[in-house]
Amino acid sequence: MRRAHSLKRIVSALTALVLLLVLPSAGMGGSGGVGMDVSGFSSVTFEGEPVDGSIFPGYTLTVINIWQRWCGPCWVEMPVFLELYEHYSATPEADVSLWGALYYGDHPENIQEAVDFVAANGYCWNHMIICDEFLEVATAGVEGGNLLIPQTFIVDRYGIVRAQFYGKFETLDELLPVTEEWLAILNVEYEASRGDTDGDGAIDSADALLALRHAMGVTQLGTNELLRADMDGDGSVSSADALLILRAVLGAE
Repeated sequence: MRRAHSLKRIVSALTALVLLLVLPSAGMGGSGGVGMDVSGFSSVTFEGEPVDGSIFPGYTLTVINIWQRWCGPCWVEMPVFLELYEHYSATPEADVSLWGALYYGDHPENIQEAVDFVAANGYCWNHMIICDEFLEVATAGVEGGNLLIPQTFIVDRYGIVRAQFYGKFETLDELLPVTEEWLAILNVEYEASRGDTDGDGAIDSADALLALRHAMGVTQLGTNELLRADMDGDGSVSSADALLILRAVLGAE
């Protein structure tokens, strides 16, 4: 039994070495999963806590990195993601969140190995077990439906995949410009959509009325509607937000 287990480790290590040599860097942008909605996902963290699409609305941008315990390129880019995590931890106003999503295939024993690996190396950003929604994005548009690991998504606050990258990021100088570019794009988009409660592309009295009805408890806005109607950015929609929307309609803002 020990011999079989050792053989498995040797084969896994050799596989990782081959992947390390042949898998390209993450300059390869993908498009198969771009535009897919993952806001409905659910999974568990490495600590066994439930995690779902509610992680997205609180941040301008969420980075999802799919990795595997015995993946050589994943080992290479882990320190890079640690640098990214430290960068945005030092600038929380940037509103960027980072999550690792562990793929374990047919080897559930890799889960505990991955948990130990993360703890031993100080890779202290959030990690979860991969979910079906992320797998669908990761394999979309890939010939044969194969899963390429590592792989990284950029997800907006509505849970929509905006960018997808196959392969490893070699340095922070490769990874940071990607997140900064998308951060700038999304900030512009969010600013332009403020007040457009119903998301129809125009800010009018109907948007103010929707916000007011929500504030009065007459109706309940959905997550995305709440994000657009929250004019003062306090995390809730009140009559003050409805008034701000109306002032924007009237050109008073």
